[in-house]
Amino acid sequence: MINKTIFTFEKLYRAYLDCRENKRNTINALEFEWNLERNLFRLQKELEAKKYRSGRSICFAIKDPSPREIFAADFRDRIVHHLLINEIEGIGERKFIFDTFSCRKGKGTHLAVRRLKSFIRKVTKNYTQRAFYAQLDISGFFMAINHYILYSLFKKLVSKHNKPSWWEKEVLWLAKTIIFNKPTKNYVTKGDVSLFKFIPPRKSLFYSGLHCGLPIGNYSSQFSANLYLNELDQFVKRELKCRYYVRYVDDLILLDRDKENLRHWRNKINNFLEERLSLKLNLDKTKIQPIDNGINFLGYFVKPDYVLVCRRVVSRLKNKLYFLNKNKKETLELNKTLATINSYYGHFKHAFSFNLRKDIYENHLGEKGEKFLPKREYSFLKLMEPF
Repeated sequence: MINKTIFTFEKLYRAYLDCRENKRNTINALEFEWNLERNLFRLQKELEAKKYRSGRSICFAIKDPSPREIFAADFRDRIVHHLLINEIEGIGERKFIFDTFSCRKGKGTHLAVRRLKSFIRKVTKNYTQRAFYAQLDISGFFMAINHYILYSLFKKLVSKHNKPSWWEKEVLWLAKTIIFNKPTKNYVTKGDVSLFKFIPPRKSLFYSGLHCGLPIGNYSSQFSANLYLNELDQFVKRELKCRYYVRYVDDLILLDRDKENLRHWRNKINNFLEERLSLKLNLDKTKIQPIDNGINFLGYFVKPDYVLVCRRVVSRLKNKLYFLNKNKKETLELNKTLATINSYYGHFKHAFSFNLRKDIYENHLGEKGEKFLPKREYSFLKLMEPF
């Protein structure tokens, strides 16, 4: 007999396995795993009885790459988020356009940049014609997402598929429970609290209003953001007929040979956002410029015939290395320095950056540089083996 519920132990266990990949060593994860079977059964009973409610979140602020507020859900809540997305991700993927790249399997920043490069080649007809780009940014995107609009989009998504009514009811109940939860009502603050003063109100859930805003740290927020802006994606492709369009979260790039077309599309997009999604463009960050000037996108500076690493990314690495070099704790800081460098080198190697990687190794590692060896033409570094 087939269980007419999504809240089976097997599905919860799969969601737990997905969740623990990145969170297994946290205190909440370890506590949950201590009595794993009992905790999963308890969670299952709460979900079946529709008594599940989100627990307490951890709120903290980060400053890199910019001041930002993070609400991290409790581990058991993360399992529930994975359970929901496991049920609907495939349906969403069939609805989303190809050219949105954030938090989607097989996508990501590097594919987004490659796609942009491909579009530049096409719109300029192999770099023989002049063309322009519009770069648009949505103001305070995550904090401005309207819960009622988002829930209506979940209903629209699940209602158009050949699924039984019990499945639809359970998915929508769970989506509603997660969407309308306000983590600012139940949280504990951790980390450096002085960082919160650098976060502008438009980027904080504390100022977002009762039925607006999604916590950036939640796994379900990533899918929800793509679902929300899928309405915009469809509008740009179907109504505006823009052939060359790339989106990564709330960073939009449109290409065309006619500058006036881009101005017209920008105005149409702003009107659509305000009327349909209760959002608006950040006009201070809007650019319409020749492609030859270069496009600053996802940590890269994309020119028609080559790609460079953005200066701010390079500056951020140099600042980190400066502070790491000041710390004399040998083994711990060597490993931390190595992890930091290789993380950035992984970003750098997708651009024209050999000289940059070589310069970082030779001039910005201080005394620690003697402990590392460059590999594969400075693609990454390794710790030197002790003699």
